[in-house]
Amino acid sequence: MKETDILSIIRKGEITSELDLERAVLAERSLRMLSEEQPELKPMRKELRALIIQYESAHWSDESLVTEAQVAESDAAEIQAATEFKFFRRRRALILEKLKSLGLKQNDLGILLAHSKSYTSELLNGIRAFSANDLLLIHKLLDIDMEDLFFTEIPAATLNRIQGSLQKMAERNIKLDKNGLKLVPPAKKRLSESTL
Repeated sequence: MKETDILSIIRKGEITSELDLERAVLAERSLRMLSEEQPELKPMRKELRALIIQYESAHWSDESLVTEAQVAESDAAEIQAATEFKFFRRRRALILEKLKSLGLKQNDLGILLAHSKSYTSELLNGIRAFSANDLLLIHKLLDIDMEDLFFTEIPAATLNRIQGSLQKMAERNIKLDKNGLKLVPPAKKRLSESTL
């Protein structure tokens, strides 16, 4: 699953879902703070804000047209985006903490990954998505667990789709475990004592 980043939303030129709206809102807040230290991010924040306003005007401006399904989708998207954002902030803190413990700085990480200082900053701040190769190198170089680098939570829409698929395969009696996305085989029939 590819990470969504701020640039991908801006490059698309429009927000097309409630999830992207929620991601954009969180990103815009983040850019507001980042642009104080990095003024070159101000135009990006302005573009993102314009996309947010455009989407909200098209989908939320007339209260009489807002459906219960739209509100439910928005609520689920808000939870998903907040979960992603929290993970990315934690990942950034872990990477910076590990660099500091090694006597290294963010710029040194950029050198190790063969990225410019600004590109590395954009990666760490969620403006750009890390490549799988970057995260693998960070895992190896900084000894950070993979589950702390790769966002692995499955969106609710995907879980619902998988549940629907499993219902179509009901005769196989395969289910998801209650703690995540792991298929559980049907219970094996016990041999009766009379057959032993």
